Amino acid sequence: MKAVKLRNLVLGEGIPKICVPFVGKNEKELMEEAGLCRESPADLVEWRADWLENDFVKGETGRILSLLRESLEERPLLFTYRRKAEGGNGGRSLPDYEALLTEMIETEQMDAVDVELSAGSDRVQRMIGKAHDRGVRVIVSKHDFSKTLSHEEILSSLRQMQELGADVAKIAMMPRSREDVLVLLSATAEASSVLDVPVITMSMGGQGLVSRLAGEVFGSCLTFGALQAPSAPGQIDAGELKQVLEVIHRAL
Repeated sequence: MKAVKLRNLVLGEGIPKICVPFVGKNEKELMEEAGLCRESPADLVEWRADWLENDFVKGETGRILSLLRESLEERPLLFTYRRKAEGGNGGRSLPDYEALLTEMIETEQMDAVDVELSAGSDRVQRMIGKAHDRGVRVIVSKHDFSKTLSHEEILSSLRQMQELGADVAKIAMMPRSREDVLVLLSATAEASSVLDVPVITMSMGGQGLVSRLAGEVFGSCLTFGALQAPSAPGQIDAGELKQVLEVIHRAL
């Protein structure tokens, strides 16, 4: 598996890295999160731009992205606009989604961008090409807030992301039983062994919390911890998450 570097951060080596989502609805809230983040254990920040209340105001998203990039200094920044179809707040159509990601990539104010697999292979490949032309890494992602796919389906989705050109492959599933959590962890272990790109996986909700904690055991290179409000079910405080990751790391 090839490691991926974001500034001075390396995904795919050692202890899983902690990503803190920013979910502020406006500039003031986002700048407050940036201030709190300075004292947090976050290795990188994900801006969930789909939480922005004036999402469709032309130029506003790019302006705030630049402010965040400056405030985070050397901490890597991941730009994400999660559509409603993938469990987010974003109401943009697929063409508008592609246009927004293209516009943000061209600012060169991010280190990585999240591209949803469900946007379609052609669209995903176009966005990956545009990102790579600007030196931006791409996390291709898939989310299901209703169920967990089979082992084979999870592996197939992660393999497809790699084939499309992803730098990192990400999948998040909702468990309906503890067996679903085991399916996700088993698929993660196999994917981390057979794929050439780092993988990020999680089983959501309280039942799936173990998947957010034991990534180093099963092969997930990154986990998400809350700074204030969680952006997905099952996220715990980033500080508590850091402690657990270090305990597991020392035991291995």
